[in-house]
Amino acid sequence: MLRVRPTQHTPHVSLWAQLLTALGLKEMPMLPATCAAPGTGQRCFAADAGRILLQESATFHTELVFEVRDLERFAQWTISDGTPVTMLPAPHGDGTRALARITAPDGLSFSALAVDPLATEGTPPDTAGAEEQLAVLALWNTPDVPGAQATLANIGAKPDTTSNGGTWAQFRAKHGGFVAAHAGQAPGVELSLEYSGKLEALANRLSAAGFEALLADEAYGRTLLVEHPDGAQLWINERQRDLYGYLRH
Repeated sequence: MLRVRPTQHTPHVSLWAQLLTALGLKEMPMLPATCAAPGTGQRCFAADAGRILLQESATFHTELVFEVRDLERFAQWTISDGTPVTMLPAPHGDGTRALARITAPDGLSFSALAVDPLATEGTPPDTAGAEEQLAVLALWNTPDVPGAQATLANIGAKPDTTSNGGTWAQFRAKHGGFVAAHAGQAPGVELSLEYSGKLEALANRLSAAGFEALLADEAYGRTLLVEHPDGAQLWINERQRDLYGYLRH
């Protein structure tokens, strides 16, 4: 089991919750396993594929996190495929779940947590050819795309779409969500989404909820840009149909 669940640290959890709800994500009634200190404000939302955890924080930043079924097996398989894993106790030391910590060749560190496999929110029934599917897409900016690709493969993610020029490598997690390694000067993670339907439908949905969005044509396809509560833009990419210069796996 592998699912993408980035943590969006923000001082504006309730406003983010309104935006995610307007986009069509559903709040989970039970919070999945996290490693936040007791009392930290948290809410988790499920897309059609993947989840997003909103966590109260004084600063805005995005953390890459994966959900797995069995943490020990995940660590064993990842290590056997060539990527080191450090097993750590929960950082607040109250006896709650441990986490696996992985550091990629570019220096980016991310976590994996064991969650209840019976809570299936965010798991698509069929990841192939689903119409109007809204998926979580974590953007991994990195100066070492091949190193990020190897790391994602070693944790069990599968190639989805790659550019012929080597600047973009998008991977799919079996139980929901995508991670895309994108060429950049410094390692970092940003939250975005991918939509397999027409972006006009999402734009109309946002407008009805009071959010304005700009539809932009990029070199690789169309993107819906929505201003989020922390003052920047949330990118929602339309699933690529023109694969010139790209390879679908």
